[in-house]
Amino acid sequence: MTERTSTSDWLGLFCGVLAAVGYSLANVCLRWLTDLDPIWVSFLKAIPTVAIFGPVAIWQVWTGRSPFPKVSSLLILIAAATSSQLLGNATLQWSFGVVGVAMSVPLCLGTMIVVGVVISKLLLQESLTRWQAWGTFSLVLALVSLSLAGRGAIQSVVHHQTGWTLIVAGIFAPMVAGISYAFLSVAIRRGVSREVSMALSTSLICCVGMVILGPLGYFTAGFDQIASTTLPQYGVLLVAGLLNAAAFVALTLSFRYAPVNIGNAANSLQNPLSALAGVMIFHEAFTINLAFGVVLTVLGVVLMGLKGRPVTRQAENSAKNGPAVVSAAPENGR
Repeated sequence: MTERTSTSDWLGLFCGVLAAVGYSLANVCLRWLTDLDPIWVSFLKAIPTVAIFGPVAIWQVWTGRSPFPKVSSLLILIAAATSSQLLGNATLQWSFGVVGVAMSVPLCLGTMIVVGVVISKLLLQESLTRWQAWGTFSLVLALVSLSLAGRGAIQSVVHHQTGWTLIVAGIFAPMVAGISYAFLSVAIRRGVSREVSMALSTSLICCVGMVILGPLGYFTAGFDQIASTTLPQYGVLLVAGLLNAAAFVALTLSFRYAPVNIGNAANSLQNPLSALAGVMIFHEAFTINLAFGVVLTVLGVVLMGLKGRPVTRQAENSAKNGPAVVSAAPENGR
């Protein structure tokens, strides 16, 4: 195996930054569409990803480069994809119109990584390094700080007096999305990633989203809202889907060229970028708790990627073989 060079690390860092910018721009596009039904938006956003990765996946299966997953793995992937589409994409899109993009993105990413650490330790028997423990602690503090900023965020987005029910729902919605993304990442890592290519798994996830969210979106949005969707709105949806697919490719390349901790650190830039976009473009509330939460989220992601001494011998052997993958592709199949 060719030894990794510093040039590759810089290329991986560059790809990670591109992924963060792509995801941030996609979130800005989706923030503009909060007046549309979130399920309908999530359905339309999945179409470009299927159109891009679907032909690649079909070619890989047809030529034998990537086998089709076994029935057991396929069922696990479908179940996780269903959860991530309904509780992930649709819920996160709804939260954009309640607490804004500045709060939703770091809440989602922080929750995803914290829950990913827990379920990876329980289900995959992966050990936690000291740096990862400090990173988890930083992310938990970030979630608390961001939650304290919830009331001001909601009032700046919905522009009217709100009750505690909407405040609690707005705070927990991106956290629920993060939980669903964490389970999807673990499902891919535990079964499917060892059998099929990332293009196939991604296209399958988005196909599941289209099959489920399409009819459900027609029911929740209604014919009138669908018919009243303008061409500029469809254009923004197309751009959001293309940016999301491009960001996913960039993040995958980042993990290929550089250690995972570099890709994670670069991709965490989407937190301050999304916060800056929310405050500057959409005039969302800027508070000390929001700023503190965003900083702690970025710090937590960086700490999660640092190498450290595992607490068990099994983890030590894993560390010698290569860096452990942190569940950091929040937008896996988004």
